[in-house]
Amino acid sequence: MSTSIRLDCVVLDCPDPERLARFYGALLGWVADEPEDDGDWVTLRDPARSGATGAPIALAFQRDPDFLAPTWPSPERAQMSHLDFLVTDRDSEGRRALELGATLLRDSPGASFTVYADPAGHPFCLCDHPA
Repeated sequence: MSTSIRLDCVVLDCPDPERLARFYGALLGWVADEPEDDGDWVTLRDPARSGATGAPIALAFQRDPDFLAPTWPSPERAQMSHLDFLVTDRDSEGRRALELGATLLRDSPGASFTVYADPAGHPFCLCDHPA
């Protein structure tokens, strides 16, 4: 089935778009566009997926001065969404995420994923890459 609609960008609200773009840029090796609207919007793109194969999906960050981070796993302020990243070495990538400013939220023995929060408090998972 052919369609004329495609996902272009996932946007995360946050208090400091440039800081969050630096975190995810370092984590993923993606490149940030120039900040827009006096730094109220920053877009990251995967440099490995640009060119003739089609536009890459972008990850963008939008300033929200009233942003309140989710309190997951507490339901006080529920997460509305989260990002999952496939990794080949979850322990190594987890240490690197922590060094970049992430916070460990849950590491369940025997699970195939570990849950972290980015510097703005959005939960994300590092998931074992299927063999």
